[in-house]
Amino acid sequence: MNNPFTSQTFVKIWMKHFGGSNSVIVFDNLKEVKFYKPKYLPFYINVGKNLTKGIGYNYEGDSPSLKGKALLIYDVPEYFDIKPLKSKRYKLKKIFQYRGFLMNISDFENTEQYIKKQFSSKNRREFRSNERRLNICFDISYKFYHGDISKTDYDFVFKHFYRLLNIRFSGKNINYHHLNPKKWDYYKALVYPLIQEKKASLLVVYDSGIPIGITLNFHSDKILFETITVFDIDYYKFSIGKQSILKLLDWCFENNYEISDFSKGKFDYKYKWSNLVYDFHYHIIYDSFSLWSRFVAKLLESFFKLKLFLRTHHFNVLYRKFLYKVGESPKKTEIKQRYKVQKLEAFELDSSYQKIDLKSQKYSFLKHPIYTYLFAKPEPIENIKVYENLNSEKKFVMIGENQQLLIEFDC
Repeated sequence: MNNPFTSQTFVKIWMKHFGGSNSVIVFDNLKEVKFYKPKYLPFYINVGKNLTKGIGYNYEGDSPSLKGKALLIYDVPEYFDIKPLKSKRYKLKKIFQYRGFLMNISDFENTEQYIKKQFSSKNRREFRSNERRLNICFDISYKFYHGDISKTDYDFVFKHFYRLLNIRFSGKNINYHHLNPKKWDYYKALVYPLIQEKKASLLVVYDSGIPIGITLNFHSDKILFETITVFDIDYYKFSIGKQSILKLLDWCFENNYEISDFSKGKFDYKYKWSNLVYDFHYHIIYDSFSLWSRFVAKLLESFFKLKLFLRTHHFNVLYRKFLYKVGESPKKTEIKQRYKVQKLEAFELDSSYQKIDLKSQKYSFLKHPIYTYLFAKPEPIENIKVYENLNSEKKFVMIGENQQLLIEFDC
């Protein structure tokens, strides 16, 4: 109920960015879903196309408005339980495309009860240990924006959202389609008003006021759709992604939600956290009395089965890597550097070393080795002092309360 991907705001903004000069079309027996008809295609497509996380509908009997037509509805989750079309004339084809993953929490009372069922005691201790280490080392805070956010805060968060996603996927040398300028402008325009309407939210993890983890969600009455999530890879050891899932679960229980849906996309963490795997289908509704409508429906079915075959054989990954190489994706400007760490038994400062500001962008490459050390031996980051060897840009000394390290880069 109250699907965010069929809301008036969603439809208006999606059409503005992707609808071109096409008009919104409503069929009187499929009122929940809005359609448009591309100029050169012989069928109608749901507004939102493949940028929703789940479309549902009720077929309210036959209508002359469907005569001779074919309709394509992307991304219909199996668990939405769409009722069969009880019609002699109009038929439905379901084409499987993706696996989806979700956490059905309707039979649980709280987060602790769910993770106790889902994970071993060792895993649960690890969650608590990682959270404790994170809070010892950094000034961590969480903010869940749902219903209200200032435009200034929103722009600030989205700026870091883009930055973190860019770093994350350029590190994999893969084109990430959401970072396409047209799509990113769409998300930036969409999410702000939907947060005000409580149809979207942003969970932000801050370190000293700077976002280091962000999750974009959409909301229906009882379902939270986790849509895009990213965290700062320098904090990898601290498992910010897991902490974010736990915070979202807490919110879902506090607000009487029944499902937290990870949607499509095969990632290890989805298998571990989900208690239900489901199918995403594309639905094609067509007029079986019309030869043309049957032909279009068959053509669409064959096309999406071919896409599934190519995806199953990883052609989509090769395609995204190709797009990255030819320059469609923004490139990461930071250069990866290899390094080695050596424990110092005794170290005395002299004039060849100069203290540096670890918060300076110039020295951002030091965060990974230092944060890795902090995970192993937690202490507040404010205690850490870092010195640069003036005779070599490759050598740095880190001094903490527990030990001293020489960090040497192989540039």
